[in-house]
Amino acid sequence: MRAQGVMAGLVAAIVLLVAGAYVAFGLMTAGWTLGCDYVSYHGAATRFLAGQPIYDPFAAWNTECRLYQYPPTGILLALPFTLLGYDVGMWAWIGMNIAAFVLAAAIMPVGRSVRWAVLLLGAVSWPFIFGVRIGQVTPLMLLLFAAGWRALDRPRVLGALVGIGTMLKLQPALLFGWLVLRREWRAVVAGLITIAVIASVAAAIGLSDWVAFANHVRKIGNGLSQPTNAAIGAIVHGRGASLGVAAAVQVANTLAVLGLVALAALRCRRETGYVVAVVASQLASPIVWDHYALLLLIPVAWLLERRQWWAVAVPIAHAWVLFPFMPFLAYPIAMYAMLLAPFAVDRTWLPSRGDRRGHATQSQLAG
Repeated sequence: MRAQGVMAGLVAAIVLLVAGAYVAFGLMTAGWTLGCDYVSYHGAATRFLAGQPIYDPFAAWNTECRLYQYPPTGILLALPFTLLGYDVGMWAWIGMNIAAFVLAAAIMPVGRSVRWAVLLLGAVSWPFIFGVRIGQVTPLMLLLFAAGWRALDRPRVLGALVGIGTMLKLQPALLFGWLVLRREWRAVVAGLITIAVIASVAAAIGLSDWVAFANHVRKIGNGLSQPTNAAIGAIVHGRGASLGVAAAVQVANTLAVLGLVALAALRCRRETGYVVAVVASQLASPIVWDHYALLLLIPVAWLLERRQWWAVAVPIAHAWVLFPFMPFLAYPIAMYAMLLAPFAVDRTWLPSRGDRRGHATQSQLAG
């Protein structure tokens, strides 16, 4: 037993050493991208403190690091860091994201070996390294999704986590649809209360301009013309389709993704449906950046726990060392694969032999 403990400690030390080396090197070589997305949070919070609008009325899509495009409630998260000053605040923000990633891997409801594998594979991946050094909140979203996964049998906690995620970025709102279809009313109510509380706190200090946020999102467009957008509509447009055709493809994609969420909610186990909804929350959007692939660690961990070892190919394909050699299509392909894989593993959605009408039994839907 003691030898096993020593070996486990040695493996853990190696994982942490490799992960730490990758993160440190990624930050040291970030160049002008260091804190790129944090600039948008810091700038919006600074404008708010100065009594100015947090959204640029002349904003348009660009690749610069000043465009704040999140809900006004996102400023609540940025304010404490902004008050520290830009340099200290930026490093504290990066530290928060690294801690969120580590904690997300630690609390996933899977075996210890899977947690360590997720930590290592995620830490050396381009989505994590790039997301952390630009200051994206994707690691924080990963933490919220991992906590929600762990809280599936505690509906009020689950609903609150979905509400928090929705107030940071709109994509997690899709999980409300999944909860409604499953008739998880306690979770829905808890989520709506959480949203109301956060919105009220934000409004009390002056962060309530949702109309400006809606106008801002409308002005900057849906991003289908952006070459680094991994959404299917943007990919189709990048290969010669007109914006009209690309938009139609994107709408069809969104409807299909929502249909899969409905199927998972009505016919699959709770855990399976949750994993599908997490991936769908990203793929249903017309904007899918490559660092969003960090969230695929949720279905990867779910699959590894079920001995689907092939799932390691997803984070391995996104490894930083392979970034110059992997095609950009590796990201959308992995996302769609992780959307569909749960259906292949958990087949409770298929009509059972004893039920000709094709309705799932109560035991199949439970848990």
